[in-house]
Order: sequence, then structure tokens, then C-alpha cells
Amino acid sequence: MARAEAGKVFRTCILGAAAGGGLPQWNCGCRNCELARLGEIPSQSQSSVACSVNGSDWAILNASPDIRDQMANTAALHPTDLRVSPLKSVLLTNGDIDHVAGLLT
Repeated sequence: MARAEAGKVFRTCILGAAAGGGLPQWNCGCRNCELARLGEIPSQSQSSVACSVNGSDWAILNASPDIRDQMANTAALHPTDLRVSPLKSVLLTNGDIDHVAGLLT
């Protein structure tokens, strides 16, 4: 088992945890979608995770179509200077449209 370097802490931030389309789904009338529309449970964006080992350089796992809002709602991913972003890479687990569409926005 590899030992972590001193001062290095693996950090993760759940940017979204819902299935493709988020919650509520535009075409769904299930109880959860109805409750989300009514504001009784929180809406959720599509699944994506940000990871860092130093708190300043971040990788995103899957770029959902919600990536712009997800990054705007996560202070650790905000630019630190003019055209300087803490986002260093995007890692894709597969070619599903809900994992790659954020690269096009």
C-alpha cells in the first residue's frame, strides 16, 4: 500500500448526483420528480465529481451538461485570476452523452 505524501489530502466534491437529465426529469411524473417540482425535496444536477490532492488543482470526473452551474456553485473551482482556473483536467468514464456534453458548453 502506497503512503500518502506529507500534507497531501485527497479531497472530493460531489457536484451532482442525479441520473441523466437531473431531478426533476422534464418527462417524468414520479413522486420524487413531483416533490422536486414542488420544492419539497431539492432539485439535483447530473452526476459529476471534482477531486484534488492539494486543494488548488482539480480534476472533474465526467462533464455533465450541468457543468457550468456546478462549477459556479463550487467556490474551489472558481478562477483564481484572469484566465487562471483550478480545473486542470476532465476525466471521462465513458462516452455517454450525459458524461461528455459539458465539454461542448
